[in-house]
Parts: sequence; structure tokens; C-alpha cells
Amino acid sequence: MLLMSNVFLFLMSSLVGILWAASVSPSASQPPVTKTRVLYVEVEDDYDEKTSEPPVKPGVPRLTTAQFSPQECEYDPCVVPKVPCAVLSAQTKCYCPGLTGPDQLPEPPELRELRQGESGAVEVHWCAPLSTVTHYKLVTEDGHGLGSIFGELSRNGTLQGLKTGSRVCVVAVNDAGFSVETEKSCSRFEPLQPSQAALRAGVIAGCVGFLVLLLLAALLLWKRKSCGKSTTMDGEGLRNPSYSNSGTL
Repeated sequence: MLLMSNVFLFLMSSLVGILWAASVSPSASQPPVTKTRVLYVEVEDDYDEKTSEPPVKPGVPRLTTAQFSPQECEYDPCVVPKVPCAVLSAQTKCYCPGLTGPDQLPEPPELRELRQGESGAVEVHWCAPLSTVTHYKLVTEDGHGLGSIFGELSRNGTLQGLKTGSRVCVVAVNDAGFSVETEKSCSRFEPLQPSQAALRAGVIAGCVGFLVLLLLAALLLWKRKSCGKSTTMDGEGLRNPSYSNSGTL
């Protein structure tokens, strides 16, 4: 009987120990915790300090922003060009002024001057329009051309047998046709009268003579000042220091 009681007590104490261990240790009822290792990588942000640039090959010069900006070609529509603007643009990468195409009528040229030449022919000077032009033609008020055809790069022409007071027009031509005659492209030939020519020659001669007189007067004044300075140096600058007006030292 005593043995059974001892066994009963042992079993009870074992059961109590198991229940107490289960209540104290929570790991027995929860799944195991897996720890994850986190790696921190430092990245330098230099976006504000550096800009991405394409790699430059050795021996190739780097082009700046200014070199990419196109420049306007040196083109004067009133002067005969030594090199056509299209050729100049291809050589120097400049850009020509905008021109209307060959399928549009050219704008009227600007007639700048009608002048009587020494040989009796009338010299005509004009400025090219901003249009595609194949050639120019000089016509009078009756619509008939007195001169020959002038090339697209021409800016001067001559007319023979032109009467005083005749209206002269310069016309630009391309595949679409002729430019319209306007006050800008036309003018009346009014040669200088002999009295006007003599008056102009007299004014020019008078101006030249006045300039020559001014130059001569300036030259004489300069020589007079130079002579005065040399006389002063001879009379005072080289005086004997041992001489005195009061007597001999």
C-alpha cells in the first residue's frame, strides 16, 4: 500500500513538472523564428555635381555648344557674290537667307541706280530678291527689253539707246515666270544736265582746294613753332654762365 502511494505521488509530481515547463517555455508552442540578415549598401549620389557626357575618342577634339549654333552667311543681295550662298553654306555650315522656291513667282528686285556711263550706255544697278532666280531682264515702259539677259548672280547691267525720262524696270525670272513690276523695281532715267554736272564738279573742286589750303596752313604753323623753339635754345640755353651784366666775376 505504501508502494502504491509512492508511485502515485511520483506520477503526480512528474505531471505537475511537465505542465509547469510547458507554461514557462513559450518556444514549445510557437514556431521557430528565422532571422534574416540585411546588408546595407552605400550609394554616392553625384547627379547634381556631374553630368553624363559621351565618351570622347583619342585625337578627336571636343565640340562646344557654341560650335553647334549655326551662323548666318555673309550675303549681301546688292553685291555680286564671289561665291554663291549655297556653296558657301556647304563649305562653312552657315545658313543662307530664306528663299522662295522655283515653283513660286520671284519677288521684285530693288532697282538702286540709273547712271549715265562714259560710253553713252545707261548703267543699271539692282539688289536681288529673296527668291529663286534663274536670270534677270531689263525692260522699258513699252515692255520690250533693250538689254540682254543677265545671269542669276548679276547685280549690274547696261542699256543702249535709252531716252531721257524713259521708265526702266528690272525683272527677276525663274521657272514659274516673271516678277511683278513695282515702284521698287522701276525708275525713270533722268541724266544730269550739263549745268548740274558743272555745278557738281565745281563743288568737288572747291572742297578739294579748301582741304589743300588747310593742310598748307597747318604745315606753315608747325614750321614756325619749330623755328621759334630752336631760336630760344640758341639764345638762352647755351649762354655763358661766367658772364654777368653787373660786371666781371
